Amino acid sequence: MKILAPFEKLFTPYVLVALNLVIILSAEFAGGGTYFEETGLMHAIALLFVGLIIVRIFSDYAFSDYILKGFLKIQLAFFLFLGLVHVYEYLGLDVFMFNEEVVELSVMGSYLLWIFGILLALEFVFRIYSKKSAMFTMLLSALLIGGFSVLVGASVSPAVAESLPKWLPLVILAGIVGFGIISILAIIKIREIMPVFSDYSRCAIPAIIFVTLSAFSEYFESTGSLAALGVSDTQVLYFAHFFVYVALSFLLVGFGKLKKPTGIYAEM
Repeated sequence: MKILAPFEKLFTPYVLVALNLVIILSAEFAGGGTYFEETGLMHAIALLFVGLIIVRIFSDYAFSDYILKGFLKIQLAFFLFLGLVHVYEYLGLDVFMFNEEVVELSVMGSYLLWIFGILLALEFVFRIYSKKSAMFTMLLSALLIGGFSVLVGASVSPAVAESLPKWLPLVILAGIVGFGIISILAIIKIREIMPVFSDYSRCAIPAIIFVTLSAFSEYFESTGSLAALGVSDTQVLYFAHFFVYVALSFLLVGFGKLKKPTGIYAEM
């Protein structure tokens, strides 16, 4: 399926830079700088980016390689999850009026789970290429299931939400930084053993960095830490989403590169 073929030229770095600038300027000035927050448009744009990535991963496979296809399928699953998180964020904050701290904690936690997803996809490749044991995969899966259970429990049960320790957001941030660094090192390693990942890696590494910045913004929004500096909650919310847009823009380019491999993979 070549679903995005007519739009491929729109996914160049220059076009995506221009698109992000238009979004940022529109968010900052439309409706006095609050329109995107009040209407939930910030979340809709994030969902649009996620949707484009999902379609790009799912459509027009340029190869039949088992390793690459398995890697992309794992990524697809976690982008579906990320899309649902942005739907949840919009519904929780703007429709059902859930506890803001719980929603922001859930978004932060979802970024950590997404990084786990990257590691699982990379580990899938390493296990086949290097015949590694499944120990690290089992550990990641256990962390993933445990983290997801906590997020769901906190979202549906006020009692669970109230029982969460105050230091949990800091632990999540530390996890995002720590596992983010591990992911970056794994990406560097995988491009050394499989050059087909080279172009993808140049986009995935900055994407992880920008997702980390978004998680910090979510934390600052939940704590109001930047209010003393005159930065409003709305502006911090915008920062969090701007960072996500940039990260997803990098990945839109990166997955396009991975789907158009060179050398021997181009013949598959």
